[in-house]
Amino acid sequence: MKISVKDIALLNELLLKKGFTQRGLGREINISEVYAHQVLNGKRNPGPKIAKDIAEALNVEFDDIFFINNACKSYQNKTA
Repeated sequence: MKISVKDIALLNELLLKKGFTQRGLGREINISEVYAHQVLNGKRNPGPKIAKDIAEALNVEFDDIFFINNACKSYQNKTA
């Protein structure tokens, strides 16, 4: 499973409305500026803790800005 940003434009709009720059948000949640930039521009998927921290810093629900991609392959043998 991986966590992805639902809408990059919405996420960055929320960022500005809360008075954060990408650098400022990174500092707020203790991640590097580069990592914050990558997540906020959809170039990298955040881990669960980082996604939760971003949602809390922006005062929104996790599901408002992220979704969990549950597409996983099963390697079980289907013979029976």
